Amino acid sequence: MSLEMEQRIANLEQEMMDLRHELEDLKRQQSVAKASTLGARKSIIEQSVPKPAQDLKPTSNVEPKPKIMTDQEQKVQPQRTFEERIMWALPKLFMVILVMGVLWGLKLVSDYGYLPNEVKIILAYVLSLALAATAYVMERKQIGSSAITISLYGGAFIVGILTTAASAILYEIIGLTPALVIAVVYIGYGIVISYLKKNEVLTIFVAFTSLLLPYLLEYMDFSPVIILIYVVVLFMMLQFVIHQHKQKLALYIATFFTVLAVSVIAFMNNDNRVVFAIGFLVALTTFYTSWCRLYNAESKLKYIHVGLQFSLGAYSLLLMNFIIRPIEYREALLLILVGLFTALAGYGYKRKWQEAFDSAVTLAFITLCNTLLVMNLPVNVDQLLIPFITFVGVMMGLRLRVSMMKVVGSFAFTITLALSFIFHEPTPFFSIDHVSLIMPGIYLLIIYVYARRPKETLTTFEKFMKEMFMVDIVAVITAGYFLAYVGKLDGTYFAGAGNIPHLVYIFLALLFVGSLLVPTKYKGRALTPVLSVFFILFTIMLEIIPYYMQGVEWLNIVTRIVYIAVIVAIIIDLLMKGRIYQIYQEQIEKLLDPIVSAGVALTMISIWGLISQLSYNSLLDWKLSIAFSTITLFLTASISLWLSTARNLRTLRITGFAILVFAFIKLIFFDLSALDLLIRAVLFIAIGGIGLLLSGRLLKK
Repeated sequence: MSLEMEQRIANLEQEMMDLRHELEDLKRQQSVAKASTLGARKSIIEQSVPKPAQDLKPTSNVEPKPKIMTDQEQKVQPQRTFEERIMWALPKLFMVILVMGVLWGLKLVSDYGYLPNEVKIILAYVLSLALAATAYVMERKQIGSSAITISLYGGAFIVGILTTAASAILYEIIGLTPALVIAVVYIGYGIVISYLKKNEVLTIFVAFTSLLLPYLLEYMDFSPVIILIYVVVLFMMLQFVIHQHKQKLALYIATFFTVLAVSVIAFMNNDNRVVFAIGFLVALTTFYTSWCRLYNAESKLKYIHVGLQFSLGAYSLLLMNFIIRPIEYREALLLILVGLFTALAGYGYKRKWQEAFDSAVTLAFITLCNTLLVMNLPVNVDQLLIPFITFVGVMMGLRLRVSMMKVVGSFAFTITLALSFIFHEPTPFFSIDHVSLIMPGIYLLIIYVYARRPKETLTTFEKFMKEMFMVDIVAVITAGYFLAYVGKLDGTYFAGAGNIPHLVYIFLALLFVGSLLVPTKYKGRALTPVLSVFFILFTIMLEIIPYYMQGVEWLNIVTRIVYIAVIVAIIIDLLMKGRIYQIYQEQIEKLLDPIVSAGVALTMISIWGLISQLSYNSLLDWKLSIAFSTITLFLTASISLWLSTARNLRTLRITGFAILVFAFIKLIFFDLSALDLLIRAVLFIAIGGIGLLLSGRLLKK
């Protein structure tokens, strides 16, 4: 680098330092005029502001730049760092720990007899009031941070609720009705504090704790209708806090515990199920109304919110089915729920919320199918509808690319698939039972074809699924399901005394060949390797121990012929550079020799097994089977040596010589003594002719 260049760089660095000092002075002057609460965050922003000054030229004017940066700075929305979030969460955590420690301390003192139960309850209430008073004083005098005061307010709520429950249920110091009044007062206090302090964590905790009160009311033998009204009214009151401060997470959690509370109370009371179902619908309507008001179609998290909306809808539908089971006209209640989802879909369509519209339409369709299930339809129609409903959920999750919908739908579909396969049989052949066994496999195939469609960009969840080979695993599961289905057919209609699934063997061989002929982008990366392992395993099981194979004789023989034909076809394709060779050319060019050698050996074993099976089934004389097996050895050796010479395959040549040596040993030490003169003469003539032909071919090469 030249000296002149170094001087210019040094001058630019000096000017950069001067600009930084000038900008810091300007920012410091502006920060004095602003509120002190924004000072800490402004300093963090100011440290990063001078960076654009690197683009300035030495001759540029310095004065306009601070104004531009100030305007940009005003638009920046400060975000809490991870460390700041931890620091804000620690007071709440320590407050819970402190409260639990105090309560356990009071219990310990009571257990040792130092304090009676009445004094312990009074001290607990004093602690609750003291925490609230301390938080109020700290807030008025601006002592400590807002995180500490919020934690103190929350601690007062925790202690008050727990003390009220303990005094009414455990110690029976306070009557049930006064305890209920005190609990309601504390719940009102919690809602007010949540509204004033704008803290979502506090709102969540108040909702969670308040919705535990129905179990206390149940213990107090209150009317179930009153408990239901309490839950619904409480949930509606929480909406004022949630709407005012846009607390979406609190909405989901409060909804979950609300529908759960209504369901549990309904399960514990068989009477008035219609009232509970109506209350359930009111709570669900309240949730979707709030969701529509809080949903932002431009948010980056919109898919998460749509997924949570769909999941809560599906979860509510499941609970609704349990609630309305004893009701005579339960179809009407489900139709009301269909109307709710339809209204949600219409509102989404009006606002052009495509994802919300699709999710609501799916929920409406699933609920409508569920309505058909509870009607007096022909027998076994539900066996077709239930898998179809879960399949629609999976497909909608794939279409919207909503992670939670995919997870929930896939989980439900997996359970339905397993139950359908376990309980349904393909008998009689033309029956709904048999169709119910076939349709989940078709659904799996559709899911795989739709899931592997190309996408321009992948979400984080889709990238993770791709790294985990999930789409490829779906292809393997689909093939496995159809193999299992063929196994059921085999066991019902074809398997004999030995219970050998010959149809499964044949279907596996054909499926394996089909996978070899299809490019990887259509079949996935895992299907062919998995099928190849099972194909080799089944080949060995079928051919090595033929005498223990029982079943339908013709099907056994056909199965063996199919496996021989498949192996020979693959070898010919590889040697002739056919379609399979072209698809896997990069891998096969390195492994052609061992693959062909293994294929020739497997073919020889398979033919030998076929001959033995024919002899075992008395379809071939045992002396002829010995002669044919020897001829098979010599033919295999001859073909191996000829192909190895023609294609320059060293491993295949070694295999041919090894088989030839084994054939001579068998011929001399076994066949001469086992065969009569006629068969021996024919055998030697055939082998001699084969040998002469082979020798002529080899010498010509």
